[in-house]
Amino acid sequence: MYEIKKSLNIEHVTLDLYLIYVLKFLYQKIFYLTCPEQQILMIIGCQRSGTSLINRIFARDFHVSVYRESSCLSSNDSTHSGHLKLRLNSFQSLEAELLKDKSPTIVLKPLVETQNILCLLNHFPQSKALWMYRDYRDVVNSFLNKFNLNVGIRNIKAIVDGNTGFWYSESIPSSVRSTLIKFYKDDIQPTDAIALFWYVRNAFFFELELNQNSRVMMCKYEHMVCYSNQFLNHIYSFLGKKFRDENTWEINACSVGKGKSIDLSEDIQELCDGLLNRLDQSFTLQMTNGQPSPILS
Repeated sequence: MYEIKKSLNIEHVTLDLYLIYVLKFLYQKIFYLTCPEQQILMIIGCQRSGTSLINRIFARDFHVSVYRESSCLSSNDSTHSGHLKLRLNSFQSLEAELLKDKSPTIVLKPLVETQNILCLLNHFPQSKALWMYRDYRDVVNSFLNKFNLNVGIRNIKAIVDGNTGFWYSESIPSSVRSTLIKFYKDDIQPTDAIALFWYVRNAFFFELELNQNSRVMMCKYEHMVCYSNQFLNHIYSFLGKKFRDENTWEINACSVGKGKSIDLSEDIQELCDGLLNRLDQSFTLQMTNGQPSPILS
């Protein structure tokens, strides 16, 4: 079973996904005998922002190859024990692996490389990025259900201490680190630490001026799950592809607002509210224009 999951990039095997991946594997072997001009979409942003959901939507599309966070594209990562290898391989290794894939569209989810997205976009000229973001309260709630209680504290402490040896503390802008130093304390609550982590990861959107980059599209989780067909059509249009709504059956808004009762420090909540408002403003502008903002000279 592990070999099936590894070769087909299946993280959580369900009957429908298993059948779809097998049929898609055969379909692509038959119809994509040569490698067309490929387009690459990289899903980035903060963890627990709906990135796995959008990955599964693409996974059901026979014309798209999907790579989860831990895959053959990150097989050389030696920074994690066991099977959880997240950092992308070298550009040369990536090119070699992608050359084997005959699908015209490739989707990968290098969340831990969000801080390096400009380098990735520059190296792969046919690539674009989808920035996933979600209300910080719901992200905190999802983190608490998924990870160890102290993961957020560990991540934030590494940034405050200036330890750049981890993906979560890599390339942190000085202004963002100064903000964390201001809010961090030794007895910080896990919920506050996760909210600060959300702040750090989403601050990259503006620090890297992705709001001015026509190759980057924003995806607001709440909008996607409430208006799935409309917004997924936008995403496919961004890729120049035709959207097929039969792959959206699992999308629902049941998790929206689950973090509204999360207890956060007032000053940290105010900090995150400010960044969330900026993200929402950029998203509204994108939807008003019908596309991401153009690159400014």
